[in-house]
Amino acid sequence: MRALGAALAPLGARSSVQVSSASTRLNVAPAQLETKMAAARKIAPTHHVYEVADSGAEFLVTDRVMVRFKPGTAQADIDALAARHGLVVQLQYGPLDYLYQLTDHTGINPVKLVVALTENESTVALAENDLNQRMQRRQLAVPTDVHYVRSWHLHQRSTEAQFDPRSSARCEQAWQLLGHFGSAEVVIAISDDGCRLDHADFDSVGKFAAWGYFQGQRLVKSSDADALPERMYQSGSNHGTSCAGVVAGEADGLMTVGAAPGCRLLPVKWESDATSLFTSDSKLLAALDWIADKADVFSNSWGLVPDNRFAAFVTDRIATLSASGGRRGRGIVFLWAAGNENCPIQHTSAHNIPFSDGWALDAANRPTWVGVRTSRQFRNSLVPLPGVLHIAALASNAQRSHYSNYGSGIDLCAPSSNSHAYWRMTVPGLGVTAATGEGARFTFQFGGTSSATPLVAGIAALVISANPLLTAADVGSILRRSAAKDLDMTVYARTPPASFDATPNWDISPVAPFAVGQFSDVQSSDGTWSPWFGFGKVDAQAAVAAALAGAAPPVPPPGAPSGVWTATSEPSMPIPDNDAAGIEDRLNLTGNGQAAAIQLAVDIEHTWIGDLAVTLISPGGMSTLLHDRNGGSQHDLVRSYTTVDNPALAHLRGVAVAGDWTLRVQDLAQADSGRLRRWSITATPVAAPLQLSESPGVAIPDNTPAGVTRSLVCNAAGKVSDLRVEVDITHSWIGDLRVRLIAPSAREVVLHDRTGHSADNVIQTWTVATAPALATLLGEAAAGAWRLVVSDHEAQDLGKLNRWALVLSLSA
Repeated sequence: MRALGAALAPLGARSSVQVSSASTRLNVAPAQLETKMAAARKIAPTHHVYEVADSGAEFLVTDRVMVRFKPGTAQADIDALAARHGLVVQLQYGPLDYLYQLTDHTGINPVKLVVALTENESTVALAENDLNQRMQRRQLAVPTDVHYVRSWHLHQRSTEAQFDPRSSARCEQAWQLLGHFGSAEVVIAISDDGCRLDHADFDSVGKFAAWGYFQGQRLVKSSDADALPERMYQSGSNHGTSCAGVVAGEADGLMTVGAAPGCRLLPVKWESDATSLFTSDSKLLAALDWIADKADVFSNSWGLVPDNRFAAFVTDRIATLSASGGRRGRGIVFLWAAGNENCPIQHTSAHNIPFSDGWALDAANRPTWVGVRTSRQFRNSLVPLPGVLHIAALASNAQRSHYSNYGSGIDLCAPSSNSHAYWRMTVPGLGVTAATGEGARFTFQFGGTSSATPLVAGIAALVISANPLLTAADVGSILRRSAAKDLDMTVYARTPPASFDATPNWDISPVAPFAVGQFSDVQSSDGTWSPWFGFGKVDAQAAVAAALAGAAPPVPPPGAPSGVWTATSEPSMPIPDNDAAGIEDRLNLTGNGQAAAIQLAVDIEHTWIGDLAVTLISPGGMSTLLHDRNGGSQHDLVRSYTTVDNPALAHLRGVAVAGDWTLRVQDLAQADSGRLRRWSITATPVAAPLQLSESPGVAIPDNTPAGVTRSLVCNAAGKVSDLRVEVDITHSWIGDLRVRLIAPSAREVVLHDRTGHSADNVIQTWTVATAPALATLLGEAAAGAWRLVVSDHEAQDLGKLNRWALVLSLSA
């Protein structure tokens, strides 16, 4: 029922549970069902409660459905279907994708409507319910009688008896490789129950790239005039603040430290109560659309078992963004917590597998054993997506956390807490220290896959900081290939009997074929795989080292004349001590063109890198000082420099690529010495413009504001650095016409707005110079559907769209 609080009082229900930001589930006596349903429908839209047949999981329908029409469906047919079924358009996601709201004239409930649309409407390709979902936060409280070492998950220096150095993610060593704590140019988005923006762990200038919170169906963004920062946090909802702390708590001598302290955050707040996050497919789409060009990584520590399914609209959008979205146009790294129910995330079994802990609170708020819930079907619609990584939990003793979900779909594990999934046994393990919103503003009791997932998100941000030219797929592959496999394979004992549960034969997890954790060959280019640990424990040091070494090649912009030019030298050349002349080594690049991006990787052995100066000299003689005696007493300079994250190197954009590139290394102080082991240079040439066009010859409906919409699809990654729009429209009174260009992000530019009076035809080319409004599209992600909308706003005169073209220049 779409109502809350006092509005429910007249119904006299036996109990009620809020299931979304605007809806409540009511329980009534069976004999009163139809009477109460009739009364409820007079107050607000109301539907029966549905459950998934084999598991009893809730299926929370709303009065909204999502419909995708088949290619070629005419607008008139789309409108006729809506009228036939009494539907109102709530949102349009694209030319053929709609979110409809049912009305009193629909005549059937949303479940039956989806069946009717699927089976009886020939123009419908896909119809789905926009389900409300009460997602469970992926956090478990760790045992309170154990002492926790503050940062064991970041370094290997803990002396706790329950700490095994193999369990650490080794972030401290990764920072040393980078020479910093992560780039402020890298942004990690987190969707959760909010984030305390005024927390001391996030108080540096610009720490938040943006923030937003849901208010009903609306996503209120930090850029909105009525956005209130205090709405990003509500007392008692500390989960999101802790996740943000694990990702990027600042290294400023206060509170806690995250995996990527130097990177920025973009929190998205779901509405919630004490136990659930209130999401829906349409809300998740809204969040995805907003972060599409703002984030490099997206961390989500929530989900459901046994059914964690999303509409195809959502999975399609995630697949697109993981390939070509993000701030760099190279894809967003999507991370999802695997869950804490000691069950598979994707599996069909002949046995009943438990997926709950078996406990509930009675009327006096005391824990009572009610028995575990089981299922034979475990479904997760994100598992098939190659751009989504599912993260399991590893205890501080390098053993699988007992509660951690497992099986097909697990990509990696990361250090977190440990506790018994059914609260029946003591298991070893320390908790993770993280930020929180109340009290002392930090906690020793954060854990679960909720903690493991943002830790991997922070490490992904470090990898991108090391090499911003990596695609999201490259980052995922580096994390998997560099993961550590030296872990404890010990199997936990089965749950013992208790006075309230004498025969716990239900405990069959981990179930075959996932009963053991050994790594095996699964024919993956990323290495061997374990059903408990995925490809292994995330290793920040190894992952950053792989990124710095250029483990994955840069992606050339579309249209590059001859791909990416690269060369490597391994001179193993001694660097003379305290000698301003230094040494020089040269690499030759061939090819005609100018550089759109330069990447330089160096591997210099030295016992005091604060002695060193490193300069790159282009074929034309332009010198760029990249390392200027910084780093103090640190050993070895092993890092990558790019035009994306290095202002000095950025000046080389546009220089001629062909010729000798020179690396000069100088030691300018006494005592310490070293050698230039290896260096490489990669140049990405300026791309030729990408040209898209069509000649549809379609009529423009007379006096119809909706007009005609045509799409050109760009399949190339990159951001728009320049664009040109060409149109050829026949019309006898162009003052009737409005012409609009809509980017894949939905940002719109009006090109022609009913000017020209009685003149004939719009045959015109618009550029950034002639139509300054087009400048608002510079920097947009190019990939996706670009739409031209031509509409006629007066009667009598007719016209047709003969041709239109879009010419895009792209940058990395």
